[in-house]
Amino acid sequence: MICDSMGKYEKLDNKLNKYLRLATFPVAVKLLEDPNELDNIKFLKRPETEMVICQLFSFTRYYGWTMGCIKEDNICPLANISLGFEESYKLFEEGAFFLGRYNETKEAAKKTTKTIPKVPFGKYKAILSGALHRIDYDPDLILIWGNSAQIMRIIQGYLWKKGGRISMSTFCDGVCADTISNALLTNDLQIAFPCLGDRRYGNATDNDLIASIPIEIIDEIIKGMEETHKTGTRYPIPYQISTPEYFVKLKKELDKVKKN
Repeated sequence: MICDSMGKYEKLDNKLNKYLRLATFPVAVKLLEDPNELDNIKFLKRPETEMVICQLFSFTRYYGWTMGCIKEDNICPLANISLGFEESYKLFEEGAFFLGRYNETKEAAKKTTKTIPKVPFGKYKAILSGALHRIDYDPDLILIWGNSAQIMRIIQGYLWKKGGRISMSTFCDGVCADTISNALLTNDLQIAFPCLGDRRYGNATDNDLIASIPIEIIDEIIKGMEETHKTGTRYPIPYQISTPEYFVKLKKELDKVKKN
């Protein structure tokens, strides 16, 4: 699991920032079957108090810390169930987590609960979150928080060879389910809104969207961004700067006055 490849991920980080100019670090995520593997990770920090998973990513993307978390560290029940750290239970499946919060009726809440992507229970026991440029492990996913134009560029890179369009599915809560569980289950690009927890406790901003990229397709996306960059589709957006017509008119009027 541990790799001597920090240089590789530094280069990957540089390529992403060349085309995206990100405000926070790309987050390299890995799920671990054996929590004892955390002991082998360089620069690892563990939560000093209980926290929610989205805060783990915030420590990484804002501070650059490599963070490790097990089930007992996380107090978000939706995250534990979605990541397979905890087995789902009847009360949860009946919609108790959403009833009165996001759904009016038990039937609606139960319907929402059924849509949550879930990694098989017991498959993983821990999660790693590290700034891409300084990790010493091979990640499963790369999470990128960006504005709509930056996420647009990721989508354009993704579609460069395959064409078509992407579909986005969300209920705007449980961003860990949309970005991690769904990406692991589909092995495909996922686009998501930060959830309330990520905004309230993880410092996601009003302008943020999240792209979750399986490591197997990151080179394809970067290549697509590189090729579309060559055609003029870039970030920052290259605005068309033309002569302001107001000043053209004003200059004509001033020239006319000066002649008189």
